[in-house]
Amino acid sequence: MVTAELAVALPTLVLVALLALAGVQLAMTQLECRDAAGVAARLAARGERADVVALAATSTAPDGSHLSITHDGELIEAVVRAQVRVPGVGWLLPAFDVSESAAAVAEGPAA
Repeated sequence: MVTAELAVALPTLVLVALLALAGVQLAMTQLECRDAAGVAARLAARGERADVVALAATSTAPDGSHLSITHDGELIEAVVRAQVRVPGVGWLLPAFDVSESAAAVAEGPAA
């Protein structure tokens, strides 16, 4: 009797564990994207070269992420996008898209 109940409950427990792991991975990726966007926006606002900004942002961003920087007057916005797949069953489910942005005001020369 216990064996049959375990056979029914075990796949459910595995699925719940995979979904919990996916949620943690999604949250970690979102935090990494937020950190990378903040670094990129601050460096771009300081007037750093584009290659320096990209190198610093990609070192803190998750693997396979994309960085875009836009200038709107003095406002500089950095957006980092990444995809997250559920471990173990990622081939079954579509990837989750994560996007975070940060903005900074361009710094002028010191007076």
